[in-house]
Amino acid sequence: MPSIPPLSENITTADSNAPRFLSLLGIVVVCVVILISTFTLYKSALSRQIDLQNQMLSVEVNRVQRAIEVNLQKEAYFLVWLANNLQNKGEINENTWQTATTGIERTFPFFSGVYWQDQDQKVLYTTPAYFVPKPMESAWQIAPSVRFTSIPVLSKLSTSDVRVAPNGAISIEMLHPVFFDGRVAGYLGASYNIKQMIEAISVEFLRPEQQLVLSDGVSPFIGELPDFSGAMLNTVELSSLNGQWQLTVWQRPESDQVYFSLPMLIFLAGLVVTILVAISLYLLEVNIIGRRAESKTVYKLKKEIIQRREVEAQLQFTANHDPQTHLPNRFALQTYLDRALCSEQDIVLMCLSLDKLREINDMYGHVVADQLVFEAAKRFKTVLPPHAILARTSHDQFMVACAGMSQLEAEMQANQLRMCLEEEFYIEDNDILTSCAIGIAYRYSNDLRAENMVRHADTAANKARALGNRKVVAYNQTMQDQLNHKKELERAIRKAINNDELELYFQPQVDLRTRQIVGVEALVRWEAKSGAAISTDIIIKTAEETGLMQRLGHWVVDTALKHYSHMLDERCAPKCIAINVSGHEFQDGYLADYVIRSVTRYDIPPSRVQIELTEQVFIENLERNQHILNRLTTSGISLAIDDFGTGYSSLAYLKHFPVNTVKIDRGFIKDLPQSKDDLVICQAVVSMANLLQLKVVAEGVETIDQQELLRNIGCNFAQGHYYYAPMTAEQLMMELKKQRAGRLYPAS
Repeated sequence: MPSIPPLSENITTADSNAPRFLSLLGIVVVCVVILISTFTLYKSALSRQIDLQNQMLSVEVNRVQRAIEVNLQKEAYFLVWLANNLQNKGEINENTWQTATTGIERTFPFFSGVYWQDQDQKVLYTTPAYFVPKPMESAWQIAPSVRFTSIPVLSKLSTSDVRVAPNGAISIEMLHPVFFDGRVAGYLGASYNIKQMIEAISVEFLRPEQQLVLSDGVSPFIGELPDFSGAMLNTVELSSLNGQWQLTVWQRPESDQVYFSLPMLIFLAGLVVTILVAISLYLLEVNIIGRRAESKTVYKLKKEIIQRREVEAQLQFTANHDPQTHLPNRFALQTYLDRALCSEQDIVLMCLSLDKLREINDMYGHVVADQLVFEAAKRFKTVLPPHAILARTSHDQFMVACAGMSQLEAEMQANQLRMCLEEEFYIEDNDILTSCAIGIAYRYSNDLRAENMVRHADTAANKARALGNRKVVAYNQTMQDQLNHKKELERAIRKAINNDELELYFQPQVDLRTRQIVGVEALVRWEAKSGAAISTDIIIKTAEETGLMQRLGHWVVDTALKHYSHMLDERCAPKCIAINVSGHEFQDGYLADYVIRSVTRYDIPPSRVQIELTEQVFIENLERNQHILNRLTTSGISLAIDDFGTGYSSLAYLKHFPVNTVKIDRGFIKDLPQSKDDLVICQAVVSMANLLQLKVVAEGVETIDQQELLRNIGCNFAQGHYYYAPMTAEQLMMELKKQRAGRLYPAS
């Protein structure tokens, strides 16, 4: 039968739902492509941003440059205008100077001051008054490294190079000649603060993060160049200033520009997209694999469900059918009967018990025996009607249930079933012949239950087997009464054993020559509550059939030896005590041990104990029983064959078993001396026993004629009611005491 695999072995586990290596590699490749694209876009946007910022910075630098040039031109125009104004006055004195230059520091804040000097370079007037122009010959450094030592005669506005004072002031000097009457009357000079102008322009035109630097191409004079990388700058030449002066504007990137600029947003967006795509692809792969695993799991579950249904169907079939013949078993038959008995139609149940199947199994092997059962079932099917149910209910038993069959039809059907086995079976080169006993049970009441009907058919089959000559027996109430009586007797005997209600009687064995008691046979008796005495044969038979024989046998051995030990102590014991042992007791492998231990426990000489055996001991399990008997005789206990002459192989027993005594069955004694056949049998048994040096005891002697005949043919020992009826231990001891007294004081 296929086993059902555990569910955990069929369902895909969580580990198998993990993404595969190629899927993970694909996700990595996609993420790398997105990152590369993001980086490319980032670089492109960054480049465009830098270009745009450079363009904007260039615009701003140009604006600053134009602003500087405009301011310089504005100041130059003013100086020219002032020179022309002074020239128109015709003469320059302090009043005209003050009138012409009053408020100039407010109108032109980048002029450090204006002054008037004559042709001899002598400063005559200044505005503001505190302004002191430096002499031209004072060591003013002129960028890049030129000194003015004199001022040439100027015919128009001239500007000097940028001058850097030691105090850091940066300025240029403007000079414009003033003519009176066609000659140079003097010079109008002005000191223009370049540094202040540039700083003011940077404040006006530049953002806080932008810085302005004025340099000569080598060193900065205004501002500082950036000392870090990443700063954006733009440089232009200031042509309005004499010399190679450069104007540089640079800006520091602000933190919000770094983190919230378009390139950075593109880069961050690319990272976010990469992460989202990776997660989405991973979840998609897990979902795909999960769906695939789910599909596989569903398939496996469906497959397992189918397998389980098949197994359940097979288990159901196995539970209701015989594995060898595939016929319905007892459970299936009872289920059918339960349904059939619910209707009002007649039901017939036949029990077919095959004969000698165990012997066939022992002789030919179980393979042949099983094949015989299979072939017998095939033959049964050939003679049964289609609607009949054939079931195998045990090793050697079949049952047939058929609805709507009359009693006459049932008996005819039973005979057909019995006759179909009359032909030999040919199995593995063996011709095997078997038969069957058939019991029939009818539905005699509407409240009959299935288990009762099965029991009735089984009881009838057992009755048919016991009869032997009648192979078909129908169940009747008498059989049930017998079974009930047997059950009651079994319960009573069991209770009697448990409550110690059994009694042990002793029947003396006498020497026919001296009429003295030489031995006793222990017999179990029991008086029922009704007052009727139950014989030994009935008690033993019931115990054998109900499984009580071992307990009963132990009780008999123990009780008999206890009484005999007491007789020995009282010095009024016979020479030997005989105890009957049933063949069923030999099924207990410890029988010999129990008997030997009991003999030892009661301190009885083993030679004074005799075990009487029935023919069953010599038929069943010869090797085991012979071993038990050898143990008994080795310990000193003697053996006797009870009911000698009634079996099939009595002579063989004498040859193969260590027997000391044979007891002629009472069936050969009761018709003496009238029966010549019984006389011949008794003579043969006595003669054979004498030749084999065996002791012979005749059972059931009832008359003096029987006694004399037995003594004449050489039988020396007997027991029966003619001498003594079975008696209690106390009665036996009294009889033995009287016998001993008679020997001491014989009658005169």
